[in-house]
Amino acid sequence: MPPSPWPPAGSEAGPVELWSLRQDTLLELPDEPAGNPRASGFPDGAALLSTRWGETRLPITDPVVLLALERLSYGPVSLDNVVAGISAPDGPGSPERDVLAPLLRSMENVLVRSLATKDGRTLLSVVPISRYARFRPAATPAGAVLRLSRFAAMRTHEDGLCIESPLSGQRVVLHRPRSAWLVSCFARPSTPEEAAGRLRMPVDTVRRAVSYLEASGMVVRGTPGATVKEPYAFAEDHDPALLPWSPHDLMLHSRSREGRHDDPVGATDGFAEVLAAEPVVARPHPGPDQVPLPVPELDRVLDRDPPFTVALEARRSVRDYGERPLDLHLLGELLYRSARVRSMGDFRSDDGEPVLTSRPYPSTGGTYALELYLTVSRCTGLERGTYHYDPVEHALTRVEMAAESLDELLAGARATAGLTAEPHVLITMTARFRRMTLKYSGLAYSGLLKDVGVLQQTLYLVSTAMGLGPCALATGDSDLSAHALGLDWRTESAVGEFVLGTLPSAPGADGPSSAGVEVRGYDWHVRCTEELRRSLARAGE
Repeated sequence: MPPSPWPPAGSEAGPVELWSLRQDTLLELPDEPAGNPRASGFPDGAALLSTRWGETRLPITDPVVLLALERLSYGPVSLDNVVAGISAPDGPGSPERDVLAPLLRSMENVLVRSLATKDGRTLLSVVPISRYARFRPAATPAGAVLRLSRFAAMRTHEDGLCIESPLSGQRVVLHRPRSAWLVSCFARPSTPEEAAGRLRMPVDTVRRAVSYLEASGMVVRGTPGATVKEPYAFAEDHDPALLPWSPHDLMLHSRSREGRHDDPVGATDGFAEVLAAEPVVARPHPGPDQVPLPVPELDRVLDRDPPFTVALEARRSVRDYGERPLDLHLLGELLYRSARVRSMGDFRSDDGEPVLTSRPYPSTGGTYALELYLTVSRCTGLERGTYHYDPVEHALTRVEMAAESLDELLAGARATAGLTAEPHVLITMTARFRRMTLKYSGLAYSGLLKDVGVLQQTLYLVSTAMGLGPCALATGDSDLSAHALGLDWRTESAVGEFVLGTLPSAPGADGPSSAGVEVRGYDWHVRCTEELRRSLARAGE
């Protein structure tokens, strides 16, 4: 049996609590007045704390305040060396501790709290990442049962590991392997005493580390359960606000907006010096079979189209199709009105490539990372198959695809949308991720999903105005589409789908839709649907 990596039980003294400032925080202390500053105090002095969330003035009300701030400015320090008992949350107070407590509370969002061994080896650090972060560790009772939060996630961080949770205002940095092993002990319900026994660590060290993990929300405490299947109950498993959330969805939400983390968010151009820029328009898809699409005449469209409010109010998802297939002219008009490149601009001087394009639908920061692939089942003028849309040339290029993959894509779309038959056309929206990720940090993927939504709405409105049957899909199989289209899913992958067909000819099939109970302004939908029917009838005369 190999020797244990841990020192003999009981050979390690209790943990030392260290305090420091976040690395991006600057503390400016006032000049000392004449006389004995530590004896007289600084009733009129103040320190300036500059943080990522703004500046704060800290009154120097007592010599112990000045001494504590000085120590903090040096790096991780034990404030017990300044004020006895400052780290004991449940212990008796002292006058100095009472003086320092308000200062520390006012700085909680920039105070890093660490645990270290007596010989100076840091075990873990709790780093505030939100302006509203609060950290109040309390002693963990003997025999308490704890478990990792189902929302906690571990990843590499600088030279070690860290745990994060969308529910927490802190990041816990694990500086040593034993810290990560300690965390792993709580993958299932366990007590600090059991963890200490498994790892041969001092119980008081484990309890204090667990109190830090619990106060930061990385582990949760259980209570005796009511069933054999659930011997311990954890509040987060029964909280109605958390039950519907998956860990991935909640993490994406919290990390794609500012407020609950300290990662960069916005147009940072973080990889501009490392990676080449992604072309503003995708390179022409390889293939000899290019199909030019008809270009609609603007005057005819203006003369024929219903008013915007009619198209907006009459819009609905159509899941039944007519016997008449789509045709190339209708498909070409839809793509032209919804997704073509209208213009290019802001040419780079070094290579003459355009940086920006203008299209009918909006896009996050003008990135236009979406590509359209059309899987055609029934369309007069097009063979059954899959095509890539070129928004500059307004043309389709055939994509070689196995018949089985084509059938599987159409069958998957039919099942997802609940269609009564194969869609006439499936539009798969892929994202060239680097168009977005080279420019934006934090919000890149959420921005792509917003782009999908606005393109889907644009397709809805134009399809409705043209008298077609549109329906957006809630999800799709990214691996299937990447395999079928021959894409590297890491650089380009499906992020949205949309199906299309002709309207059914049965009487009333194109009538108003209803969720069952009229609420407000349902008559708008009814009247606009009737007006749309009359408008389409006039256009067909």
